[in-house]
Amino acid sequence: MNELRTLVLKATDANLTLAERQRAFGELVRIFQDMAYAAAYARLGDFSLAQDAAQEAFISAWQALQQLRQPEAFPGWFRRIVLTECNRLTRGKRLPTVSLEEGLDFNSPRANPQTAVERDELTKAVFAAINKLSFNERMVVVLFYVQEHSQIDIGAFLNVPTTTVAKRLYSARARLRGMMMDSFKQDLTAHRPSRNVTFAEKVRAGIYDEYVGEYRFELRPELVVTIKREGDQLLSEAGGQRNEVFAAPESESELLVQEFDGRGKFVRNEQGCISHLIYYEFGREMGLAKKIR
Repeated sequence: MNELRTLVLKATDANLTLAERQRAFGELVRIFQDMAYAAAYARLGDFSLAQDAAQEAFISAWQALQQLRQPEAFPGWFRRIVLTECNRLTRGKRLPTVSLEEGLDFNSPRANPQTAVERDELTKAVFAAINKLSFNERMVVVLFYVQEHSQIDIGAFLNVPTTTVAKRLYSARARLRGMMMDSFKQDLTAHRPSRNVTFAEKVRAGIYDEYVGEYRFELRPELVVTIKREGDQLLSEAGGQRNEVFAAPESESELLVQEFDGRGKFVRNEQGCISHLIYYEFGREMGLAKKIR
């Protein structure tokens, strides 16, 4: 809990550079990526969609992190964001998913056809049983088996007492056969994000790339500001000048230039995407630039 509090405070510390804050948030991604994926899977029942929802949840969490008043409340606060992203994915449309058992075969051609048939049948039985559990039971089972999260960690994430976690897990286990759980754990852990570094990289890129692009000033169309990402740095280029930029205090819509008194304020459209940049220099508005790509 102390480590969690420290990371949240660093990720929201306006006195640190954007790169330092990103590194702290990257640690939060590392700690919670499997849990986010498991929670999303329990809701969606699809491995690929669960990873998409988890990645989007981290990006949304980064954008709203300043709103979190109690760092210790991050697990439960983040869980609500994960489920919100799951609801967004399912709202108003039927998901184009394959059956659960079809998404599990990542092995090379099997030497023993009989073993393959038996395993496929067991996999179908596992997911049929899992899907019959209540949502609360399914959530606890998936969280527990995806990376053997402790009941204390699960309780913090679900915002329920540890005794409630234990009761739900006991109830779920009583309805599932032990041999099924072994197969379920093997298949589920094969998809967890921590087995592949690209998950965290995609989250980090999504956070940085919200700002990345080219902005053309409406009154001076020959002037284009380019914001790009290089590793853990955001850089701006305009008029032959190249500067490192960092987040403004108490704001995720502003970037500051370290070398002089420059400020860029980003404007979002109705879809929540950045559409314009307002540039200030020494407190004076210098013009409005439209994001052209």
